[in-house]
Amino acid sequence: MTPGSVPAPPAARLADPATGPRVALRLVTTHEDRTRRLDVVVQGQTSALLEGGEQTLFSTERLWPVLREELPPLDALRAAPRGRLLHDAAEPGPTFVADCRAHVSLATLVATGPEPVAATEVALRSWLATETGLWSVTPTAEGGTRVLSAPEGALADHLVWDVSAAMEALVRGLEATS
Repeated sequence: MTPGSVPAPPAARLADPATGPRVALRLVTTHEDRTRRLDVVVQGQTSALLEGGEQTLFSTERLWPVLREELPPLDALRAAPRGRLLHDAAEPGPTFVADCRAHVSLATLVATGPEPVAATEVALRSWLATETGLWSVTPTAEGGTRVLSAPEGALADHLVWDVSAAMEALVRGLEATS
């Protein structure tokens, strides 16, 4: 975790992050020929950021600020959530590949125990960023991908959306088993 992040209180503890009920995120970023893989475990009010064998606890209410600090330093990626605004999506122009500066993929899943999670239960989002814009990468029915411009704050909006839905699914799953 980068300096300036507010960690969870010292008494905060996670249940076993590998087996306890949780929402898990995997954030993969590529920028300037460097790829990073970060895992985040969300368990109630306490979350953990894991990278390279290091674990840093933080308050779950700071999920976006913590992840924002870990993203490549491009405004298009780090823009605050804006509430899923309507947007006239455009396809990229002829210099798009040369203009791309970063790639971000974010997977979100719910797990109630140690068993593997089915691929259909994982939300996967991918973005490309240029100096001036954010681009959503989505799969097509034909097995390819489609790249369209995305509104400012879309990455943050989707993070909030996916984690909120995952937390709701986790709570419903736990209620159904109790």
